[in-house]
Amino acid sequence: MRKGELLISTLLASFAFLLVLGILRNWQPTSLKNVASSAEQYVLGKSSPSGGVPDIPGYQTIRTFLINRDYRAALYRSNSVTLGFAPGQLTIYDRKNLAVYQLNTLEGAREAWTALYDFAGRRGFPVRGGRLRPLYTRDLAGNGKADLVVGQYSGGNHCCTTVNVLEIEQDSLKAIGRIEGLGGWPFDNLDIRRIGQSPQWELVVHRPQITACGSQENAADVIAIFADDKGQYTDQTLRFSEYLQGVLRENLAKWSREKQPSLGLLQSLAAQYGVLGQPDRAKKFFAENLARFLPQMKEQGFDPAACRDDLNSLVDRLAKAQP
Repeated sequence: MRKGELLISTLLASFAFLLVLGILRNWQPTSLKNVASSAEQYVLGKSSPSGGVPDIPGYQTIRTFLINRDYRAALYRSNSVTLGFAPGQLTIYDRKNLAVYQLNTLEGAREAWTALYDFAGRRGFPVRGGRLRPLYTRDLAGNGKADLVVGQYSGGNHCCTTVNVLEIEQDSLKAIGRIEGLGGWPFDNLDIRRIGQSPQWELVVHRPQITACGSQENAADVIAIFADDKGQYTDQTLRFSEYLQGVLRENLAKWSREKQPSLGLLQSLAAQYGVLGQPDRAKKFFAENLARFLPQMKEQGFDPAACRDDLNSLVDRLAKAQP
């Protein structure tokens, strides 16, 4: 009888804990299952004899990641939040809770701005309601070693993401790549794929380039491809001209198909011609199609002459990067 009463008391206490925790953290869960999941993450953020991540004075643990059987990560945010964001820190721990990697970050007051790429998700993001557990590692370089991809959102007017690629060894982690200037939130503009027959995985990144032609939403999409080269992920765009030609053909087909193509697509096409080492063709295509956007530019206060000059300058810079 006493065992039964103890069991009921324990269940009621657990339920009360979940409800209070939800109120304190201002959650709006759709089900008790969501609350329990968040509570589990909250408990993992506390240092405990059973293997929870360590506390850092002056910081709160906002996320934890189980990377593999040897490593876990914790994302911390400073308790001093101003202007909607605060300093943060991503720390990766080994089995002994010793820090093997640290990365200073910025985190939003209400949401994390740093994430690990989930290879079991969709384009790096976990699938809501999905049954698969997150998979944070993959052998990208084809050398038998697992790799981890970390995305850092910068916040503010910069609104871009930096990607860090880490190689995981048995006793250490090594940074093998850093890619800056991706548009949007972590992984919005990153595509990890195999190009061609190589066993390696390439990182296709999209960097928005704002010109005097328009605002951020009409920025040129400049594509770069990072691949393994002697143990480091570096810009290897020139190796993948065939892939870039395919992207150009797709966008040209999109341009022809749409009744009202965007100024952003026009600038992106010009930039893609430039990356492929065809600056004259890029400028000609842009000049021939700019007229349809002149009313829009005039209404928004953008000067067509300044637009052409700035776009041509971008094309020349991209073309000069080619052999």
